[in-house]
Amino acid sequence: MLRGNQLDDSKETKERLLESALAEFSEKGYMKASLRKICAGAGVTTGALYFFFNDKEDLFAAIVEQPFNELKKLLLEHFAAEHEIPLSEMYKHIENGHDALSSALIHHLYTNRDPFMLLLTKAQDTRFERCVDEMADMIDKAFRSMARVMARQLPDKRVNSYMLHWLSHMIVDAFVHLITHEPNEKKAVKTMTRIMNFFVKSWVELVFENKEK
Repeated sequence: MLRGNQLDDSKETKERLLESALAEFSEKGYMKASLRKICAGAGVTTGALYFFFNDKEDLFAAIVEQPFNELKKLLLEHFAAEHEIPLSEMYKHIENGHDALSSALIHHLYTNRDPFMLLLTKAQDTRFERCVDEMADMIDKAFRSMARVMARQLPDKRVNSYMLHWLSHMIVDAFVHLITHEPNEKKAVKTMTRIMNFFVKSWVELVFENKEK
């Protein structure tokens, strides 16, 4: 059992390993990253690494998994709050909600920009390599639920599943492009607000089509 200074030393060693791993993964990607160099950068032996982490992927996960899970939680909480409201109020509700959601998502992404850059650009051959598709699937599921609510108030329309799926991916791609190309969080918020407003105002034209007579 670790005590006092041992706990402090253990925590410091783990933090040095994570810092060194972030630098190595960021430079070389998951597959080409060297555990030996990560340990050398942290000033420890490889044996010390295996005291904290099961393997290379476990080390990678220690950097990216918590921020990614928190991102998914933000989305789930937002869409769980969606409820059936009159169509006349729907657009304002969506626009206001997505403005708030966009700001929250961007703040989280930029607070954890280094881990998310790993997820988006360096996660090949890890269990996180489909993270973008996973997010798109989450949004697609939520949008389908929202579209079903709206469809009950548009009896002459039906949902175009392809366009709804396309829209889900376009929104995720917009966030991905933003975080990988725009380093400034305030500029990112302004840009995403314009993008989301465009999608909201185009929602019916994109997602719904006339029923065949």
